[in-house]
Amino acid sequence: MVRLVLALMASATLLPSFANAADILEPLPVAEPVPDDYSGWYIRADAGYAFSSETDGSFRSYDAHTNQYGDDFRYSSIKLDDSYSVGAGVGYRFAEHFRTDLAVDYYNFDVKGSSACAYSYGGDCRFNDTSDADIWTAMANAYVDLPYFGPITPYFGAGIGFANVSYGDMKNEVCSNVCGDPKNYVGVHQGEDSWRFATALMAGASIDLTHSLALDVGYRYTRIYDGDAFEFDATDKLAGASGIQGKDNGFDLHTVRAGLRYSFF
Repeated sequence: MVRLVLALMASATLLPSFANAADILEPLPVAEPVPDDYSGWYIRADAGYAFSSETDGSFRSYDAHTNQYGDDFRYSSIKLDDSYSVGAGVGYRFAEHFRTDLAVDYYNFDVKGSSACAYSYGGDCRFNDTSDADIWTAMANAYVDLPYFGPITPYFGAGIGFANVSYGDMKNEVCSNVCGDPKNYVGVHQGEDSWRFATALMAGASIDLTHSLALDVGYRYTRIYDGDAFEFDATDKLAGASGIQGKDNGFDLHTVRAGLRYSFF
């Protein structure tokens, strides 16, 4: 009897240990994967400083006596002065290091042009042109975000799209000796509005300000291809000229930008 009591007491003492062992053998709970805490969509807005850019172009003359157009003559310079840009876009992040956006940007430039006269007015003849140009670009862009360094994420990207170049009226001064002389002939040429092909390359870095908001600072190179610039002036039109007189050979725009990018969560 004593042995039975001792056996029962020993069994009771071991039960908690068996229970603990059973707990250890139970399978551990599997952690559910943590879903991404963002929707992928973002919006951006920025402003930039556009450096001056110089290109060339061509124009043709018109002879009212023969009703013939001259061959294309070369502009020695068409210069866009320093200016500004503003832009906005909407984008989507497909992966941690890859995103795209559709963006629209606006530039405004003062334009200065110069060339040798197509035919002699006497003396040291050259043309001195002044105008302005509004440029809109609509681009589809893709970016690769590099591994980040704390809150800073470097990136590079490329874009392709279209540009609308709209010239204002161009004042064309014929400088037979000195430009600015009140006796010089000044013709006014209507500016042209044309759509052109455009491409872009970007590089920069974003800095996280909050969970959703980032400061984006970078550089963008935009190539805008050739197109129409202006028509013949009123005197040539009255003499019978028509169509486009001048064209440019496109522009290389260099812009530094800063803006904000907001991601939706």
